[in-house]
Amino acid sequence: MYSGVHGRVMEGTVPVISRQGISGMYSFQESSSSSPHTNPAVNPAVRNVCRKSSENLHLLVNETSLAFYRIEEHIVKTVPHLQSIGEQVRSVQERVEGAGYDQEYTTQFLREVNVIPELQAVQGWVKNALVNAGKIRDLQERRGAT
Repeated sequence: MYSGVHGRVMEGTVPVISRQGISGMYSFQESSSSSPHTNPAVNPAVRNVCRKSSENLHLLVNETSLAFYRIEEHIVKTVPHLQSIGEQVRSVQERVEGAGYDQEYTTQFLREVNVIPELQAVQGWVKNALVNAGKIRDLQERRGAT
């Protein structure tokens, strides 16, 4: 339920704000919420946002000290939370950058390793050892199965 500028209570409607002339007066036009293009799950949220926006606009126009108090109150409530989120984002960014550098160094190392002939020989020996280990395992499985 929303009480508009003129003191009239409007139920089941979404206030639409329109500026009339130079006088600075705002009026609220009623729009039906039974439109075929409306989503019933979104309507309560939309109404709530429209209601709060209209109240805040009315306060800003007619009661500026209260409006600035509400703005200050909002800032005091939200800034610490936003600061903690900013710190978390910076921490994640540092970890991502560190992982990127690690990946870059690892890639560079692997490229250099492939050039060293001694390490290529060791790599060949490891491959042969793995192949031979597989053959030994297959032979043991055959002997155990018979």
